[in-house]
Amino acid sequence: MSPYVVMRKRIAFLFLCVSAFLVVLVVRLAFVQLAQGAILSDKADESHYRGVPVAAKRGNIEDRNGDVLAMSVSTETVFAVPAQVRSSKRAEEIAHTLSGILEMQPEQVLEKITKRSALEYVKKRVTAEVAAQVRALELPGIGVTEDSVRYYPNGTLAAHIIGFAGIDNQGLEGIELTRDSALIGVPGAVLTEFAANGIPLPFANQMYVTPKNGNTVRLTIDKNIQAFAERELQKLMSGQGMNMNGQTPKSASILVMDPNTGEVLALASAPTYDPNYYQNYEQSTRRNIAIQNGYEPGSTFKIITLAAALEEKKISPNGGFFDPGGITILGKTVHCWKHGGHGSQTFTQVAENSCNPGFVEMGQRLGTDKFYQYLADFGFGKKTGIEMSGEAVGILANKKRATALDLATMSIGQTNNVTAIQLLTAVSAVANGGTLMKPQLVKEIVGPTGKVVESFEPQEVHRVIKEETSKTARQMLESVVTNGTGYRAFLPGYRVAGKTGTAQKVANGAYIQGEYVASFIAFAPADNPKLAILCVIDGVPFYGGSVAAPPVRGVLLDSLKYLNVEMDMKAPLTLGKPRLDMIIPPIKKAVKVPSVLGLTYSEADKALKKAGFKIMTEGSGSIVLDQIPHADSLVEAESSVLVYLGSEAGSPTTGNWWAIEEEVDVDIPALLQMPWRLPLSE
Repeated sequence: MSPYVVMRKRIAFLFLCVSAFLVVLVVRLAFVQLAQGAILSDKADESHYRGVPVAAKRGNIEDRNGDVLAMSVSTETVFAVPAQVRSSKRAEEIAHTLSGILEMQPEQVLEKITKRSALEYVKKRVTAEVAAQVRALELPGIGVTEDSVRYYPNGTLAAHIIGFAGIDNQGLEGIELTRDSALIGVPGAVLTEFAANGIPLPFANQMYVTPKNGNTVRLTIDKNIQAFAERELQKLMSGQGMNMNGQTPKSASILVMDPNTGEVLALASAPTYDPNYYQNYEQSTRRNIAIQNGYEPGSTFKIITLAAALEEKKISPNGGFFDPGGITILGKTVHCWKHGGHGSQTFTQVAENSCNPGFVEMGQRLGTDKFYQYLADFGFGKKTGIEMSGEAVGILANKKRATALDLATMSIGQTNNVTAIQLLTAVSAVANGGTLMKPQLVKEIVGPTGKVVESFEPQEVHRVIKEETSKTARQMLESVVTNGTGYRAFLPGYRVAGKTGTAQKVANGAYIQGEYVASFIAFAPADNPKLAILCVIDGVPFYGGSVAAPPVRGVLLDSLKYLNVEMDMKAPLTLGKPRLDMIIPPIKKAVKVPSVLGLTYSEADKALKKAGFKIMTEGSGSIVLDQIPHADSLVEAESSVLVYLGSEAGSPTTGNWWAIEEEVDVDIPALLQMPWRLPLSE
C-alpha cells in the first residue's frame, strides 16, 4: 500500500475521532443547557443568594356554612444574619440595644445574633410598634420579616375539634394536626445576593418569592348547633343545668350527628379551653373526652340490644313478657328498678319502662354468638375512624370467657366499655334505616382561590339491620319518650325517640358509690331522623333521665328550629301519661346517706326515713350488715337505700346483683327511686 493511501486513512480516522468528540460535546452541552439548566442555575443562585423566609398564611378552618373557626393574621418577626452581625464588630452593642426593645436578656439576644447559622430568628410575632422601632435603628445584620399568627375568633367554641397550632405554625392538636399538610402552605422568601464572606454585594439584586397560602379546611360542624351544645354544657358545668341543684360534674360532652350521612354537626366537651391561650390551661382540659374516653353506657346501650333482638325476630313489639321484679342467671339476680317488677307487659312497654329483666331476656334469646356479632356489626370494640387523634377503641368482655351472666349484664349496658362517638354512630344506624356510617368531620378542602380541591362524601360501612327493623325500633323508642323514662326530652309537635342511661363509675376494680355517668341519647324526628344527639355527664350523684335529658331537649329544640324542620301536626302535643304535662318537676336535691350499719331493722328504717330515704332489704335477720349506697354518699332525696340483713357480723346473706335504672312511675314521690348494684364479685 502506498504511503499516500496510508496518509489518507490516518487523516480520515483522525477526522472521525474529532467528529465523534464534537458530537459528544454538543450532546453533553445540550443536555446541560436544556435538561439541567434550571437546576444548575438554582444551585448557582443558592450559592450566592440568601433568603429571609416569608411565612405563608395557614389556611382557614371553617364550619359547613363557611363561617371562620380558625384563621391566620399578619404579624412580624425580628431576625438576624449572624455573619453580618459579626462582621460589623458591634455584636454586643446590637444585643444590648435589641434587648430593651424586645424585652429579652442581652445575653440571650447576643447568643442568637452571633450563632453559627445562615439566619436566626431573634423574636417571633412582635407588635407593629416594636417592628417599626427595629427597622428605624437600621442595625447591621438585623431585619424584620412578615409572619403570621393563628387566631381563633370564637374563643372556646369547638376548641376540641379545631385544636391549635404552635408558635411555628405547626398543627399540634385537633384538625390543626390531622390536616396540617393541607393547612400549612408553602413559605416564600426575600432573596439578597451575598458574597462568599456572607456580606451583601454592593448594589445587590433582590428577588421576592411569593408565599403560597394554605388551603381552607371546611368541616361538617355547624357553628350554631355547636354553640347550642356548648351553651348546655356551660349550664351543666356551672351547676345551673336543669335538676343539677348546684352540683357540678367532673366532665360532660354533647355530640350531634346527621344519622343519615354520619356528618358530625357538633362535638362539645367540658371542661374546655381557649386555643388562643392554650398554654394557660391544664392539659386535661384539652382532652377530647367524647373521642378518647370510654365508659359503661348503661341503659342507652339497650337500644342496640333491642335492635338486635328485633332483627333476629326474637321479640315483637306486642309480644308479652312478665317481669316478677328480677331475673336469675347462674345464681345471680338482676333486679328490676321497680320493686316487685312491672308484671305483664309488652316488649314495647319493656322499652318504655327500661325494664332490666326484659332486656336481659332479649340478650338470652339472642345468645352469646349473635350478641357479639351485633357488637361487631355496630362498630363496638374498634375505632370508628373519625378524624381525631387519640381515638379510643373501647373494651369488650372476652367472648371466650363470657358467661350467661356476662351476657345478661352486657344486654343492659354494663360490663363493656364504649366511647361516646361509638355509641352515637351505632344508634344512628338504628335511626337511619339500618346502615352504619363512618363519622365525618371534614366536608371539603378549598384552595386559596376558592376552588374545591377535594371533597369527601359520606361513607357507608355496611348494613346492620333491615329498614323494617329500624322502623319498628324507632317507633318503640319514640314511645320511650312519650310514655316512658325519657319523658324529659319530650318536645310538643316533634316526634322524639330516645333512651336514658345511668352507670356506676369504676375505680380500682370496684364501683364508686353515689357517683355516676349519666347519659341520654335521642334522635328526631323519630319517623325521619335529621339529628341524633348524645349527652354524657361524668361524676354526678343524679341519673340520666334527670340531668342528661334536659340538655338534649334544649339542643334538639333549638337545632330543629334552626334547621327549619317543620313541626308534625300529627305528633303528640302532650305526654302519653295524662298525669304528666310539660311542667316537668325537678328531681330532689342531693342528700348525704346516713350510716345504719349495726342497727336493727327498725332503727335503720327510722334513721333512713328521718333523713328522707326509703328502705329496701335483702337477706333475713334483724341486724344491718351492709348498705348500698354507703354512708356519706350524696344521692337524691327520697331515693331508696338497700340494706343487707343478717343475724351476726359477717358477709351479707345473699349475693344478688342490682342494676341501676330510672323510676318512671311519677305517682311515686321519688321520681327516680332506684336500687343500687354491687360488683359482680359480691
